[in-house]
Amino acid sequence: MRRADSLNKIYSDFYNNIIPERVPSSCYFTHYMIAEYAKISPIEMHSDYSILGDKAIEISKKLKTDSVPFFPISYMDPRPAKYYQILGARSFEMSETGFMQHPEVAGMMDEEYQELTNDPYAFLLEKVIPRQYKNLNLNDPVKLWRTIFMANEALKEDEASLMDPWMQLFMSGEYYEGPPLGSSSSTAAPADFIADQLRGFAGFSSDLRRHKKEIIDACEAILPYMFYRGLPRKPHPEGSILVPVHMPTYMRPKDFEEVWLPTFMKMVQQYAAVGARCWLGLGNDYTRYYDVLQDFPAGTIMYMEKGDPKEIKQKLGNKHIIAGLFPVDVVKHGTKQETIDKVKEHLDILAPGGGYIFDLDRPPLMLSDINLENYIAMLETLETYGKYENAGQSFGQTLNSEGYVLDETLIPRPKSKYSFDWNEHKKDNPTAPDSMKDKLETYDMMMVDSVFNLLV
Repeated sequence: MRRADSLNKIYSDFYNNIIPERVPSSCYFTHYMIAEYAKISPIEMHSDYSILGDKAIEISKKLKTDSVPFFPISYMDPRPAKYYQILGARSFEMSETGFMQHPEVAGMMDEEYQELTNDPYAFLLEKVIPRQYKNLNLNDPVKLWRTIFMANEALKEDEASLMDPWMQLFMSGEYYEGPPLGSSSSTAAPADFIADQLRGFAGFSSDLRRHKKEIIDACEAILPYMFYRGLPRKPHPEGSILVPVHMPTYMRPKDFEEVWLPTFMKMVQQYAAVGARCWLGLGNDYTRYYDVLQDFPAGTIMYMEKGDPKEIKQKLGNKHIIAGLFPVDVVKHGTKQETIDKVKEHLDILAPGGGYIFDLDRPPLMLSDINLENYIAMLETLETYGKYENAGQSFGQTLNSEGYVLDETLIPRPKSKYSFDWNEHKKDNPTAPDSMKDKLETYDMMMVDSVFNLLV
């Protein structure tokens, strides 16, 4: 039997609430880690990611990971330098050492909430994007056209640069072959979207005191864009919607419940209604919000950075899937035996009863953030010690066991003055067949997504 066949069954069982043969894991290397392993500087890496290919394969074969332990390049990972430099990005800049950084920036003024609420898409196109990307200047159409063309070509080239080595490993029969195409995506909570590149952390924190009602209204206006951006084309239990969560632990509980939570809860419940599972990246300590997290749709994946594993298992483990929590500091500073012992201790707490995905408490950025020998020992211990004696039994609560129903009146499809209008197109092109309508509207939504992608 291929290792892939065994892994495919582990994940199929797990996401259908059947205790699998062993605990699944979610451990990956960043491109910076591979570059350090290959003795290639980050600046060289950003020039041509294909130079990582051979070493990416070499280090992957040393690791006992469930999935191919690196990803092809995307606009979000590792924030490819050429793409953002061509666009003239203020929000993603390469440091002198070659690391892409996200400085504190604000693309929106505090007096502009009403404009954002009136037509979010138009406001982003007309105001925010030109502020955050200096080469997307609406007053210089030729440079704008050139910038978009060059940036898209650079991104396509970078996206293809590691595809061959990734596919070589993916097709080897040694790794989990993943959820069906179209079942995974990513998005952001409406309030987090506003707090990140629109107002910045400091601006949003100040606005909570002075513009709370305006933020709440803006979250409702942003919600349709965030929801449909993340809605998978083909929801499936093994697929997921990645949602990095930023602001809750920096907010007062009252503000969290009044401002951040309502639109996000509506979003995750409507995803559950179509059988789509959210993977929440809960960085920082969410101890004070455990009761709120308990109310999220059953089967939500909660990647936790901090907290007492025993308390998390007790409060959330019967309803949700827990991921993370294994201390990366042990992998970096501990001995090999200490790492092995910690893996066993960790699994003894979180594995019983199912519903746990093994992962580090925070992802390492560089290879020097871990001890490679310990990392290898960690994965090997998981492979052997993480086995279940009661495989085949059911666990937890199934996705959408609450019975949520999709209701488009709760989150209407977004509409802007810049939205594509089929009737106008038909008027200008009377010979266009009606069968073309869905395709053109899909292209328009792809355009909307590409604009929002610049701000997440």
